[in-house]
Amino acid sequence: MAISPDTAQLAHSLDAILVKLLAEVHGSRATLRLDDPARGWQVAFVCAEALSPGVASMRGDGSINQRAASTAQWIGTNKRNLLQPDLLDNPQPAPPAALLQAYGAKAQMLGPLLDDTGYLAGWISIHYVDGPHALSQLDSAAMDRARAQVAHLVGLGDQGREA
Repeated sequence: MAISPDTAQLAHSLDAILVKLLAEVHGSRATLRLDDPARGWQVAFVCAEALSPGVASMRGDGSINQRAASTAQWIGTNKRNLLQPDLLDNPQPAPPAALLQAYGAKAQMLGPLLDDTGYLAGWISIHYVDGPHALSQLDSAAMDRARAQVAHLVGLGDQGREA
C-alpha cells in the first residue's frame, strides 16, 4: 500500500513533535502508535519516532502485542500519563519483556491518545535506555503538550479529560 503525500507530510510533522518532546524530557526514544485505518496505521507499529544517537528504532517491528500489554491497558483504563522511572525494579504495571530485552528500556513514560468517546486510540511513549530516570511533573507536562499537538494534527480532539 502506497503512503499518500498527505499522510507522509503528517508523519513528518508527528516526527517533529516527538523530536521536540524527546529533547524536553531528555529521553532516548520517543514513539507514536495510533489506530488510524484511513492512514494505514495501527498500534502494532510505530507511525512516528524520534531517536537519540545510537538508540535502536522500533519502526517496522510488530512483534509485541501492544494492546495486550499491561501498560497500554493501564493508560486505557486510567486515561492519564504513566510514569515508570525504573523498569528494572518490578514495575507495576509490568512493561512487555521485549521492550526491556530487545530495546533496552530502563525507564519509560506513556501518554494516552483518546478518541471522542474516551477510547484509547493510541499513545506516545518515551523510553530511557541509559538507566532508571527520575520523571517529574515537568516531564508529564511536556508529554501533555505533545499529546495535545498530536491529537490536534490527527483529529482526535481535546486530550484534557484525564481521570
